[in-house]
Parts: sequence; structure tokens; C-alpha cells
Amino acid sequence: MKEFIEAFKALRHAPRALWLVIFAFAFDAMAYFGVLPLMKAFIGQDIGIRPAIASTWVSLFTGALTLVMLFVGKPTEGYLGIRKSLILALFLSFTGRILYSSAPFAGGAAMLAVSLAVVAIGEGILQPVAYAGVKRYTTEKTGSMGFALLYAGLNFGAMLVGPISAKVRTTFDEPFKAGQSTLSGFNAVNWVCVGVTAFTLVVFALFMTKKVEAEVVRGGGAPEKAEDAKAGYRDNAKKDAPPPGKSPFKDPRFLFFIFALLPVRTLFAHQWLTMPEYVLRSYPHEIADRMEWLVDSVNPLIIFLGVPTITALTKRFHVLSMMIIGSLVSAAATFLLVPGPDTKMLITYFVVFSIGEALWSSRFLEYAAELAPEGRVAQYMGVANLPWFVAKTTTGFYSGVVLEHFVPKEGPQSTGTMWLFYGAIAMLSPVSLIVASKWIRSGMATKAAAA
Repeated sequence: MKEFIEAFKALRHAPRALWLVIFAFAFDAMAYFGVLPLMKAFIGQDIGIRPAIASTWVSLFTGALTLVMLFVGKPTEGYLGIRKSLILALFLSFTGRILYSSAPFAGGAAMLAVSLAVVAIGEGILQPVAYAGVKRYTTEKTGSMGFALLYAGLNFGAMLVGPISAKVRTTFDEPFKAGQSTLSGFNAVNWVCVGVTAFTLVVFALFMTKKVEAEVVRGGGAPEKAEDAKAGYRDNAKKDAPPPGKSPFKDPRFLFFIFALLPVRTLFAHQWLTMPEYVLRSYPHEIADRMEWLVDSVNPLIIFLGVPTITALTKRFHVLSMMIIGSLVSAAATFLLVPGPDTKMLITYFVVFSIGEALWSSRFLEYAAELAPEGRVAQYMGVANLPWFVAKTTTGFYSGVVLEHFVPKEGPQSTGTMWLFYGAIAMLSPVSLIVASKWIRSGMATKAAAA
């Protein structure tokens, strides 16, 4: 508990830029996670794309976002800096969401494709630059809590949008289905998220001035003078020395470590590819009408409260131990859904799954970011997210077909078989980490010391 309190106290002297980066990340996440869980249903209903194919569109979008993180985020950070990069990212996301929400009225699938590409570029820039910003505006002492708060902020935004989305969707659905409105409940939520993004962009652009951006924290702990920080930042932006040691692509332990988490990461993709329509199709109206409360809000609420606390209380535990325990808890939670639709088991699933995520998610991101040399954070985050790219991209190619087969809109359903299959896949992660733990740990000790 002493470490927990001291970690939060240390952040009192963090520069204003840190809090603005967290603000932008959190409220953009509110818009992102307001749109994402409804995307498959929106594409199918409002754009007219077959449900089994709609999931492929969602996976291509989320996969493209990860590719942008890898290939665009790093050079954007280097050339534009934190402030301009985040303003550009928010502007692109805002523009893309306007096009996305307009697709049912003009352009159809073609407009949809353009809008998703624009949003993917914006989000792909924002996420790695935000993590680079946290590293830039924290010290070694406050870094862990900085990353934890950033991740908690993302979940805070997702938590806020759940009840709003459910209320907006159900309010507009009735007149839409009655033919009294051309705006569906899904698309009404999209337009709300356009407004959220506009608000985030305006606030961040107004308060994240050049002077605020320049208060960079280096290893020592105190903010630098504005003039020195500006000069140092320009030098860092121009120089791009290769990181010391071998490339992460040539480190078999590091690659095995990050790819071992791929199976359990497919469960995260199912939170928006499978879970929303599973609830809408398999549960009574009183539960389906509040689907977003479960899909959008339960998990982020637990993560928001749990990640900073768990991070502070488990700092002494080896990162690999947290990966094994957390991935095991998340994967095992899926088997709670095997007996069939049950509201109590559904809520319990979200709680247990979220606790597992809180145990390992932020520690993994911290580990990847802290290994990166100065100026290479976005690149290392991109490499660490390659398995996430694979999980998001491949899951959509089969999730739509599996959902239509086991959980059709009409006819008999076999939901337990679907979740048994997905749970068995996810269990490969903790099993792989346990089997290879000695080998991974021996290499990670050297890396951690170097970092």
C-alpha cells in the first residue's frame, strides 16, 4: 500500500502535457469504442453488407489501424512532435467519422471504405504517439503509473460511452423501424461520437500549447526549461540513431513472448466482433436493450479502477508471472458462457475476464515501451502490437461465419459450442507461456537490466 500511495504522489509534479495526452487518449477512446461494438451491425443493417462479410470489414479496419501504428506513428512523432501529431490524429478521426456516419445517405460501401481508411490513419497515429507522450512526460519513477493511467483513461472513455450509446440507440431505433426516421439507432450513436471527437480536438488544441509541450521530463525528474526542452526535442526529432543491441525482430524470446499472447487476444476481438450481436440475438429485450452497459461499460469500469491499483500493488512481480496469471484468468472466463445464455453468468464473465485483463495488459505495454530507446517508442510499440494485428485481422474472417452458424438471428442456436471453441483457443496462451517460462525469463532478465 505504501508503494501504491507513493506512486500516485509522484505524479503530482508531472507536467500538464501528461494530463492533456491522457485526456485526448481517453475521450478519443470514448468515440472509438462508441462506434466499434456497433460497427458490424451498422455495416450490415445501414450499408446493406451481408452479416457474415461485415465482420471482415471490421477486421480489415482494425488491422489497418495497427499497420498505421507500425509504419506511420513513429515517423509522425519524429517529424511533428507530440502536440502536432495528436492534433493531426484527432482531426483525421473527426473527418473520418463524419464520412462514416454519412455513408448510409451518400456513397454507401465506397464511402464506408474511405471513411474507415481515414479513421484508421488517425487512430493509428494517436495511439503510439500517446504512449510516446507518456514516456516523454514521466520519469523512471512515475513511468509505470503513467502508462497505467493512460490505459485506465482509455477504459474510462469506453465506460462513459456505454450507457450513452444504449440510450441513444434504443431511442432512435423505434422511429427508424417504424419508417418515421432515416437515422437508425446505430448511426445516431455514430453522430454522437463525431461530436465527442470534435470536443476532444478543440480542447486539446487550445490547452496543449507549444510551451506546455516543451516541458519535457528526462531521466532526472524535473521539467526542463522551455528553451532547453525545445532544442532537445528538435534534436531528437531530427536524429534517429539505431537502438542499441539487436533488433526485436532478431530476438526469438521477445517474439515468442508477444506472439504467445495471440490466442487470448482473439477474445478481445470477439468483444466487438461477436459479443454485441450474441447479446442482441440470444438474450431477452430488457438485456439486449442494455447491451452496451455490458459490452462497453463493465469491462472498462473494472479496468479503470483495477489497472492503476493492480499495477502499483504488483510492481515487484515478474512481468511474465503477470502474463501467465492474467491470460489464464481471461481465457478461463470464457467457459462460463458454455452452459448457454444466462444473465448472471454473462455479467460474471465480463467481471472475471476484466480482472484477468487488468492483471497483464498494462504491464505488457509498459514492458514493450520501456525497452525502446529514446525516439523509438512508437516503433517498439508497433512491433509489440504485431500479434494484436494478426488477432484482429484474422478473427473477423471466421467470426461472422461462426456467429451465423451457431447464433443465427432466427432458428435454433448453439451458443455454448461457439464459446467452448473460442475458450479452447484462448487457453493456448497461458499454456504456451508456462511451458516456455524458464527460457523466456532468462532472456527477459537481461533485457530488463539493459532497459
